[in-house]
Amino acid sequence: MYLVTAEEMRAFDATAIDDYGIPGVVLMENAGRTTFNILREHLGGDVAGITVSVVAGPGNNGGDGYVIARYLINHGAMVQIFLLCPREKIKGDALINLRVLEKMTAEIIEISDEESLEEAARVWHAADVIVDAVLGTGLNSEVRSPYREAVKEINGAPGLRLAVDLPSGLEADTGRVMGVCVQADLTATYGFGKLGMALYPGLDYCGQVEVVDISIPLPAVEKNPPKAILCTDPQPCEYLQLRKNPQAHKGTFGHLFIVGGSPGKTGAPAMAAKAASRIGAGLVTVGVPASLNHILEVKLTEEMTEPLPETVPGCLGEPSISRVLSVAAGKQCLVLGPGMSTNEGMSELVRKIVEEYTGRLLIDADGLNALVPNMDALKSSKALIVLTPHPGEMARLLGITGRDVQQDRVRLTGRMAEEYGVWIVLKGARTVTASPDGQIYVNTTGNPWMASGGQGDALSGILGGLLAQGVPPEEALPFGVHLHGLAADKIVERDGPRPVTATDVIAEIGAIVSGRYDKPDDE
Repeated sequence: MYLVTAEEMRAFDATAIDDYGIPGVVLMENAGRTTFNILREHLGGDVAGITVSVVAGPGNNGGDGYVIARYLINHGAMVQIFLLCPREKIKGDALINLRVLEKMTAEIIEISDEESLEEAARVWHAADVIVDAVLGTGLNSEVRSPYREAVKEINGAPGLRLAVDLPSGLEADTGRVMGVCVQADLTATYGFGKLGMALYPGLDYCGQVEVVDISIPLPAVEKNPPKAILCTDPQPCEYLQLRKNPQAHKGTFGHLFIVGGSPGKTGAPAMAAKAASRIGAGLVTVGVPASLNHILEVKLTEEMTEPLPETVPGCLGEPSISRVLSVAAGKQCLVLGPGMSTNEGMSELVRKIVEEYTGRLLIDADGLNALVPNMDALKSSKALIVLTPHPGEMARLLGITGRDVQQDRVRLTGRMAEEYGVWIVLKGARTVTASPDGQIYVNTTGNPWMASGGQGDALSGILGGLLAQGVPPEEALPFGVHLHGLAADKIVERDGPRPVTATDVIAEIGAIVSGRYDKPDDE
């Protein structure tokens, strides 16, 4: 499902109106009529006799509210409309619909001061339904009076809260709450889902979301498709296709080389290796500091190990460079970083690999920390590079704070991917994947019960294993991220709420693939 920014949605509206000749008032009619139908269905099919307060702002959101009010009146609801701005400020298509409404009802109340807001709030608190038609996708600053006070009163009302397009107070592109935000029970969003509604904290304010077709012409969408996709069920077509060759052998499914490990952190590359095997990599080799190799020999069974030269006991560094590059040369993918440490010389190791390796390269964990002083090396690399930071690592890569990252996850991830020509998987609730050409994928799986050490290593192994098999990154990364979270979701669904470890997730991968992706081609 597509997700759009406010700017993209404005462009689609403008194209429909200017290039295809669909009047704006028709788009508004489509929006309001369908929203009414959604509300009616939500209420069991009949709105006769219910009390509804439509709270309208000055823009097109208010106009959508007027259309909804008209249909409610026509179907027997008792409706009052509250204007949060002087009537003379209402213009364009919204004014056209307000004039129609004024001929149908006298229950249109202008809120002009604190006293009239208090009177209106008493009505809202007694209503069965409140329609939030106050603020739209153009909001980019803190909610001001009288809207701020109105939002607080709407949230205090016990009736069903229906948000028009998106809850008032939510920033459409980021999901940030701009001071206050309507806590909707039901949101009817127009044309496409908005990015901010698919990200936290915005997701928590939308309630049940219904996407409304307002008649944006399909050719306009096909010509300039939105950049972001909500990944509810990514299909691993290429991944499954690989397994249809009856003559396939382990070489068919690639060889992954994982480099990492340090004292106390041998579990990280081991978990990545096991995850890669579970997702079907034909061969997996784990390269670790030579003095730790015997530990990995015990931890791993199907996977091979490669002792690497050390700087100090248990740590990789500059002496490791030549051997890492030599072993990696024959592999389809290299995962660099799980448990690797930040020992002196690590930055040089990462820099040289970025500059000289030409295969598929996934950098995670301490590999990302070592990359910080060498970011420009990414721009000239001949490798297909994937970075998989959590918000703290992303903040270090960008030289900002973790809070900055969390407030603008999609824009920052997309901008960085395009600037450096790499793929980025920004982990966390609603993991965001960005391609070098600006495509965005927002994940929908995963839960708080999986918040534990090692999950990033498991994900690196899943993604590395898919990339080693030759699965294109535009399929491998969204699918791998989805599968990782889905495994945890299935465990909680089956066993009930309980902590889910990385090894739990790894063990679940095979069952998820066999149970979810073994459908016949014609289904």
